[in-house]
Amino acid sequence: MTETRQFLRIGLMGADYLLPNSTNYVIEKREHLDINDAPGALIAAWQVTPGGRVPAYSVDAGLNPAPRHNWQRAVFLNTGGQTFGLIADELQLLAREDVRIEPFIPPGPTPTPAGHLVNGAWVRAGQTPVLVFEPRALASYLKKLEGSA
Repeated sequence: MTETRQFLRIGLMGADYLLPNSTNYVIEKREHLDINDAPGALIAAWQVTPGGRVPAYSVDAGLNPAPRHNWQRAVFLNTGGQTFGLIADELQLLAREDVRIEPFIPPGPTPTPAGHLVNGAWVRAGQTPVLVFEPRALASYLKKLEGSA
């Protein structure tokens, strides 16, 4: 079995994160989504599918709820039977030879039952490390935010 080592770079309000290409995802333009214009809404839009509506969450660089209205794309992920979206400022596919990921486990207790939100980091000399999302934990975290909103 060949290991997929491509990554999707997701820009969130000035911070970059990586998503492993082994995760099923689709990128949608704003005009193809059902927009939520409610003030202060954690869910910025919904993707309408034959199975229902899928939320796209709006978070800041620290992954805290951050309602915003000036965005153009969302990435929708399917992981562990859950589908959810994330509003992104920038999206870029990075080739495997351009990225070297080192294992990274954040200190402290896990913020979700699925574990830590990140499980690796791309460390480049003189630049801020780019953390790699653990998709199941990210899904669990966003659902938790939705429940507390």
